Amino acid sequence: MMVTPVTVYCRLMLPFHSPATVLAALCCAALSPAVADTHDEAEFENDILPILEDHCYQCHGEGVEKGSVSFDTFESTSVLMRETDLWLHALKNIRSGMMPPAKKKRMPADDFAQLENWIKRGALKLDPEHPDPGRVTLRRLNRVEYRNTIRDLMGVDFRTDEEFPADDTGYGFDTIGDVLSTSSMLLEKYMQAAETIIAKASPLKARHFPRPDMPAGEAGRLQYTREILRKFTTRAFRRPADDATIDKLAAFAAESAAMQGGSFEKGIARAMTAIIASPRFLFRIEETLPEIEPDAHPLLDEWALASRLSYFLWSTMPDDALYKLAAQGELRKNLRAQIERMIQSPKSDALVSNFAGQWLQTRDVEGISINARIIVARDKGGKNAHGQNAEFPGSLRHAMRREAELLFTHLLRTDGSVLGLIDNDSTFLNEELAKHYGVDGVKGREMRLVKLPADSPRGGILTMGAVLAVTSNPTRTSPVKRGVFILDNILGTPPPPPPPDIPSLEASEKDNNGSKRSLRDALALHRENKLCASCHNRMDPLGLALENFNAMGRWRDAELGEPLAPPSGKLITGESFADVNELKRVLVTARRIDYYRCLSEKLLTYALGRGPEACDITTIDALVENLLETDGRFSTLITGIIESAPFQQRQRNSP
Repeated sequence: MMVTPVTVYCRLMLPFHSPATVLAALCCAALSPAVADTHDEAEFENDILPILEDHCYQCHGEGVEKGSVSFDTFESTSVLMRETDLWLHALKNIRSGMMPPAKKKRMPADDFAQLENWIKRGALKLDPEHPDPGRVTLRRLNRVEYRNTIRDLMGVDFRTDEEFPADDTGYGFDTIGDVLSTSSMLLEKYMQAAETIIAKASPLKARHFPRPDMPAGEAGRLQYTREILRKFTTRAFRRPADDATIDKLAAFAAESAAMQGGSFEKGIARAMTAIIASPRFLFRIEETLPEIEPDAHPLLDEWALASRLSYFLWSTMPDDALYKLAAQGELRKNLRAQIERMIQSPKSDALVSNFAGQWLQTRDVEGISINARIIVARDKGGKNAHGQNAEFPGSLRHAMRREAELLFTHLLRTDGSVLGLIDNDSTFLNEELAKHYGVDGVKGREMRLVKLPADSPRGGILTMGAVLAVTSNPTRTSPVKRGVFILDNILGTPPPPPPPDIPSLEASEKDNNGSKRSLRDALALHRENKLCASCHNRMDPLGLALENFNAMGRWRDAELGEPLAPPSGKLITGESFADVNELKRVLVTARRIDYYRCLSEKLLTYALGRGPEACDITTIDALVENLLETDGRFSTLITGIIESAPFQQRQRNSP
């Protein structure tokens, strides 16, 4: 059976942080209808413009245009009010504390709230009572989901990492529909895979043949064929197939069985091959409930909801319990109980390895290039590293990855606080990893939860070996990479890409006499360049706070024969810290809302399979509010995402 053509719906998306914000906004404005009437303009001029004049015009008005933005260059109030991307960028910056700059007068709470509310309600036209769920592109199964789904459907472990090309990623994840392309070569591989899988599953035919004996007569066999294929197709397509589809598959099975050398079982196998090569298996096709309100965004039907739920939490197809509830129309009524059941299931390990593994980049630690001898020699002042435990073996890398996964799992299943991912007095260790960290009293290969010494710099993801290693270079630490990691994955304020033709940090490590500079001194030189300073002032204090950990995550006190400078620093938003433990505390106190918002956005992106959009702001705000009320409980975040409009609904007129 030939694979039918599949139309994959794609869309052109502006990045959340567009480097040409104003230009993009002007282009959009030319195509958009006017959104401001006279009343709206009067509100803006009376209530919002005075706030901008007091707190923003020093940098973005009266002839000054930092960031290529100047409010007094727009031809009218109505044009300025239509600059959607500009206001989206402004909202992110005022919330993160980056605007106004820390040296400027802080915006009073009332002004902040009024400006924030106007941007959401007036400029972005967000309606919390009727949220737009956003547009989700029709998405195929990625390699992990395909492998898991085949395992649960067929009982076969098919090595997709060996048979299929690597999936592209977007926004840091391989679940994004816009980048999960489908080439003709991949379609051919799906056909070959279907034949291989069905051949391997043949010895397991009792799994799919419910009757011990073959029914007598042609009519009985046809009915049995339909029974087998209806059950299998419902599971494979993640929803019941229509009668016409079952009739075609049954006819195809009968035709195959009647061929020379054919049999009833072979006919069923041929039909099953066609099913798992079908777009309805390979793609997550979603349907909605009948529309009650013509202008409302429709709810996903319960079959689609079951699939969203299972691929979010398990990276695989729904199980029998979800299918049963979907068939009865009872899944939404029992949603919270199912969420709890699914989180406690071992299958939720997939959420940990696939979400946390990509968010924290710990999936990469076992394959990254690390030159242990050069790193240890650098720590010893350039001396030969022979005999100095200059190794970074696979067993240690694996333990580092497991440390991050086990802490995430522990907090998830005990409904701990997500703040515990940043600042924690315990971590998971075995003997090898404990020795690497300098923690005494841990014996054996088994990973277990260990209470850390009171003065330990460990605890939390920032000082885990896996994170420290993947944010380093092969031969040395990288304060820049580590700083960017925190900005992007913890605070949600990633810097723009570096400009071209900037000298490498290695070039700055040597002075005019050829002597080596420390990384801290080399970075200080970079900050002398005005083009570099704005970003390095944000990145460097964060990355340098971790300089006592080498590129393998091991503690050190010196580099290149010189003592390391104190790891103190100051965030661009003004908060100071003396060491990495104080930095962690700043992140979970003063910058807690930034972290909640960032984690909520990352997890929502992973769950939906699309990048963040302006319409998600109200959803993320609600998630953050709930996290604040529950001290960051994991269940609050997971349940909030699953019960949100973007997860439960589909945008009206979306394909």
